[in-house]
Amino acid sequence: MIANRKIFPFFLNKSLLLIIVLLFLLIHMCYQNAFQIDNIVYAEETVIPILDYHNFTTEESSSYKINIVEFEKQMDYLSAHNYSVISLSELLAGLRDGQLPPKPIVITIDDGFKSTFTLAYPVLKKYNFPATLFLYTDFVEKNSYSLTWEEIREMTKNNIEVGSHTLSHCNLLKYKKNENYETYLARVRREIFLSKEILESKIGGKIKFFAYPYGAYSSIIKDLAIQAGYEGIVNANSINNTLGADLFSLNRQIIFGQSSLNSFVQILNQRPLNASQIFPYDGIIENNQLVKIGAILEGDNYDAKTLSMKLGGAKVKFDFNPENREISFTPDSLKPLIKKSYIVNITALDKNSPYARKISWLITIR
Repeated sequence: MIANRKIFPFFLNKSLLLIIVLLFLLIHMCYQNAFQIDNIVYAEETVIPILDYHNFTTEESSSYKINIVEFEKQMDYLSAHNYSVISLSELLAGLRDGQLPPKPIVITIDDGFKSTFTLAYPVLKKYNFPATLFLYTDFVEKNSYSLTWEEIREMTKNNIEVGSHTLSHCNLLKYKKNENYETYLARVRREIFLSKEILESKIGGKIKFFAYPYGAYSSIIKDLAIQAGYEGIVNANSINNTLGADLFSLNRQIIFGQSSLNSFVQILNQRPLNASQIFPYDGIIENNQLVKIGAILEGDNYDAKTLSMKLGGAKVKFDFNPENREISFTPDSLKPLIKKSYIVNITALDKNSPYARKISWLITIR
């Protein structure tokens, strides 16, 4: 009996130890599976923000001018949170091949202000981040606030690409006084084609990218840019891109000077709000000032109770049919749409995160 008493605790302790080890392994496996499942979800929904900056300052930020300290905080956030900052060329190659690094993101800077070289460029070099400058050639060396060709060439030696932003930064949708369709089209063509030629001549390299001034475009303008030989075109529709993005309709997120770091993080984590149809179509020039505007939404990854719709930045009262998931707005006959361009935004909160889902496109009423 004494021997049995000694043996029983021994086997009991051994059994408990085995159970503890098995439980540990089970928990570890469950954790691994959960992590892998999480990875699969995010791999299927890779989002690719293209950030769009304009001007930089050592003073207080304003709408299109960001304080350089705030800009560096944003760059530091990207570095600290393991974002893969890639060039537009790398993005295009990755989209074509279907292979991109984890958490890809692109930085672009528009117009060609001197502060790009004096303030932003040193920060980008510090973090070894590439960027693309979209320049309109009439502004280069125009005054003391403009970049010089020498400064531009210096930056292209260090991780900076250059794209065209036209000759004069004109709204390509607007006719000038006394222009007919033929003279308008010839002028727009010159803005798109000649700016590319000038930049290539001055920089000594191929110009592969084009950015619409004011984010204004139509199918005709897009086709002209493709004919000019650009390999990628960016807009300003303020949504992120996915792996299936159209290389000639790449979305950019405008980073305003007064945006908080929290707003910046929200932009980085914004997800697509999927739709099987949008109406009217992206880039349309529409004569009907009472046109119905909306989308047929897909999936169930958004909270329908949080749906919101904006037209040109202003909230509109919309209808939502939960059966076919159509969300739409039709202008009142007493308040027809003003003849201008509108970015249509439809947003909703994601069901599984604190971040937003969004779909955006451009329409023009003429």
